Amino acid sequence: MNEWEEVARESHYNPGKMAALCSISERQLQRLFQQHLKCTPSRWLRQLQCRLAKQLLSQGYSNKAVAAELRFSSQSHFCREFKKVFGTSPQTFAPAQDKTSPAAHKISRESWIALKRPPASAPEGEKISLPASEAVLPPNPT
Repeated sequence: MNEWEEVARESHYNPGKMAALCSISERQLQRLFQQHLKCTPSRWLRQLQCRLAKQLLSQGYSNKAVAAELRFSSQSHFCREFKKVFGTSPQTFAPAQDKTSPAAHKISRESWIALKRPPASAPEGEKISLPASEAVLPPNPT
């Protein structure tokens, strides 16, 4: 089954491209899937995409990142298909954010105060940027 999943990734989860990679017709691919898996290639690919999405979501990926990674046409398309497969929204499987964790805050309170106050050396109207050390990035989903 892992070989089929690799072919699915290489084909960008497209049944026609998957058949071409296997050097068979799309109709022959449909027959093989029906015979061995009792479903169509499209349904199997969609279920595979949603299973992989569930894993990525549990690792902290956003809906947008998952949709792009798994080649859904849009974020809303991903959410709709995910709900068809699992019966619930993708965010159900996202890890809970701890309100005290640094990832829950974009910038510190002191930084907000500094942003509200114009710096003495900057001309009026100039944008203020935070030093990289004060910006908190979301957790790296590795």
